[in-house]
Amino acid sequence: MEKKTLPIGRQDLRKMRAENCIYVDKTALIYDLTRNGGMYFLSRPRRFGKSLLLSTMKELFLGSKALFEDTWILDKWDWSKVSPVIHISFLSVDYEKLGLDAGIRQCLLEIFEENDIIPKVTDNTKTLFIDLVKKIHEKHGRVAILIDEYDKPILDFLETNKLDQAKANQEILGIFYGALKDADPYIRFLFITGISKFTKVSLFSKLNNLYDLTLDPQYAALLGYTQQELEQNFAIYLDEVGEVFPEFTREQLLEEIRLWYNGYSWDGKTRLYNPFGILLFLAQKDFQDHWFESGTPSFLVKKMLEEDFFHLETVETDMTFLNKYSLDNVELISLLFQTGYLTIKDKQKYGELVLAYPNKEVRIAMYSFLIDDMGYTRGGGGVTVRHLRKAFIDNDLDRVKNILTSLFSGLAFDVYMHQTMQQVEGFYHGLIHILFKCLGIYIQSEVHTSIGRADAIIETPSHIYFLEFKINSNGATALQQIKDKKYADAHKADNRVKIGVGINFNSTNKALDGWEKAELT
Repeated sequence: MEKKTLPIGRQDLRKMRAENCIYVDKTALIYDLTRNGGMYFLSRPRRFGKSLLLSTMKELFLGSKALFEDTWILDKWDWSKVSPVIHISFLSVDYEKLGLDAGIRQCLLEIFEENDIIPKVTDNTKTLFIDLVKKIHEKHGRVAILIDEYDKPILDFLETNKLDQAKANQEILGIFYGALKDADPYIRFLFITGISKFTKVSLFSKLNNLYDLTLDPQYAALLGYTQQELEQNFAIYLDEVGEVFPEFTREQLLEEIRLWYNGYSWDGKTRLYNPFGILLFLAQKDFQDHWFESGTPSFLVKKMLEEDFFHLETVETDMTFLNKYSLDNVELISLLFQTGYLTIKDKQKYGELVLAYPNKEVRIAMYSFLIDDMGYTRGGGGVTVRHLRKAFIDNDLDRVKNILTSLFSGLAFDVYMHQTMQQVEGFYHGLIHILFKCLGIYIQSEVHTSIGRADAIIETPSHIYFLEFKINSNGATALQQIKDKKYADAHKADNRVKIGVGINFNSTNKALDGWEKAELT
C-alpha cells in the first residue's frame, strides 16, 4: 500500500492533491448539500476542516474533475455545469491593520480584478458586494459564494477591554452580510462557516432562508474523522504508532487513541476526531494535547474563573442555549460548546442535551490551564499534579500534606486582592475540585458535591483515602465529619486500607493549617 502524506494543516484541496496527501472522502455528504443549491451555515471549532470543506466545494463548482479521480462524487457530479465562485476567507482579510471595513473592501476589489470586472464607484461596502455578485453573474452565470470564518473579526476581540471593537466589527459585518439577501437572485449556492453563532449579526436575522447545519444529524460527520475513516485512511500510520507502543495490542492502542482524541459530537451519537489533533498524534506518535496547544483559550479560562464555573464533566442544557450567544450576553456554556471544549454526550427528547469534555486531551489540558490561571505556570501546575499522584501511589501522606501546603502557599497574591471572604472560599473550593479532577485522570479520584460523599476519594492499589476539606475551621472537625457520615461504608467489602484525612485551609493566612488523619474501620 502506498504511503501518502499526512495532510497536517492543509486547507486547499488542489495543494493536497499536488502533494499526494491523504484525502478523507466527504464528497457524498457534499453532493447532498450542493446539487440543488441552497443557503447554509455551519459552525465547528477551529482546526476542524472548515477551510478544506469550502476549498472542496469551490473546486466542484469550478469543474476541477481531475482533483476528484478517486472520490465518491466523480461519476455523480455534472462537470459541464460550471459556476463562478466568490470565496472570501476572513483568515486572510487584513482587518487588524486596515480596519474591518477597509479590509473587506480590499478583498472585494481583488476579486473584481481577478475576474477582470470594473467595480462601481462607491464608498459603501454592502453596495460594492452586491455589485460584485451581480456583475459576476452577468458575466459567468449564477454564483457560488463561500465565506470562511465569518466571525473571526468578532472572536478576536472578545476580551473585556476589546469588546467595543468586537461590537463595532459586528455592526460592520451585519451590514456586509445584509448584502446577501439583496443579491439572492444571482446566487446559486451559499455556504458560510464559523466557530460561533452570534444572534445579533444580520446574517441570521435577515437571511431567513439560511439553513443552520450545525446540529443536523444528517451532516454530523461532514467534518472530522469517524473511527472507521481513521482506521481505513491511516492504517499505515497506525501500524507505525503500534511499533512505538508495543505494550498495547492493536485493540488496546485503538481504544487509547479513541479515549484521547475521539468524542466530538453534534448529534449525541456520531463520534469524531478533530483532524488537526489526530494528525499531529499520528505524526509525532506521542499522547499530548495537540489540538488544545494550537490555541490557548486564555479568555475562556478567565471567564470560567470569574464565574466559578469548574464542573464541566456533565452540563445539562437544552437546544436553546446555542441561540443565547451575543456580545451583550456572552453565554459561557454556548461559547465552550462552539469553541470545542464541550461537546454533546447525550441528546434526549424535547431538545434536552448533556454536554461534557469531548475527550482526555481536552479534559487534561483544560484542568491544567485552570490550575495555572489560579496562580501557577503551566509547568509548575503539571509537576504539582504528577508529584501529588506519586505521593498517593506511594501512600506517603506526609508528602501529600507538604505538596498541598506548598500548592496553596504558592498562590499568586493577586488571587486574594479585592475579594470578599465568600469569593476566597469559592476560589479554594474551585481549586480543590480542579486539582483532584486533574489528579483523577492519572489515578482513580472522584470529587463530589452531593451531600453524603467525601470531597475527594483517592483509590490506590493498596489504600482508599477519604478527604474532607474545610475552610477557616480545623482538621479535626473535617475528620470527624468523615467518621460521622460514614463515608467509608460504601467500600466495606473492599479489603484495602481505608484512611480518613481532614484538611483545613486558613483564608487569612492563605495556608493549609489543619491536618488530621485516621484509619477507618
